[in-house]
Amino acid sequence: MFIRILCLLLVLCAILRADNPALDAWLKRQATIETLETSFTQERKLPSLKQPVTTPGKLSFAKPGRVRWQLGEPADTLALSDGATLTLIDVAAKTARQVPADSPQAARFSLLTGKGFQSPEAFHTMFEVVEHRVQSAIHQYTLKARDRRVRSQVPWVFLDIDPAKNELRVMELELQDKSRIRTLFHHSRFNLKLAPALFTADLTGLTVK
Repeated sequence: MFIRILCLLLVLCAILRADNPALDAWLKRQATIETLETSFTQERKLPSLKQPVTTPGKLSFAKPGRVRWQLGEPADTLALSDGATLTLIDVAAKTARQVPADSPQAARFSLLTGKGFQSPEAFHTMFEVVEHRVQSAIHQYTLKARDRRVRSQVPWVFLDIDPAKNELRVMELELQDKSRIRTLFHHSRFNLKLAPALFTADLTGLTVK
């Protein structure tokens, strides 16, 4: 009986892995994208709040590893990565915190632009696809990071992919405190020339922790 159950699980895993053409097509496209600039709307759901907090933002990235994540317009929070260091800036408090760009603490900002989304092979090495369903022609994936360190910071990742445009529509993260950050992307532009200064943190007048 145990062997039968094990074989059934292996078959189900193989089917789940194979039946992801929309995901694999989107991942293959990522190899052709050198830069991205997009606006987004972010919803943060907290266990202590009845209604989510909604904030506009902007995301820019350039390979390899440069990221600018701006929340608020004008900016309330900035996350800037030069590929080696991620700098988190609280504009109102005039404080900054720096962590290695490849650290688990940086995962929520660098996950989308990291190595795991650069090819189908890299993706399946980094993530396990726990669930895949289609709703209104949008492919929805529930992911779990294989790395325990990343999973300790971001237990669950949810992607909504539009196969008609071959674009990521929504990314949602569930954090270790059970809060959720849902990011809806819109007006994405690819392979523009982005100035290096866009990803450089100006620490003038800030207290660096």
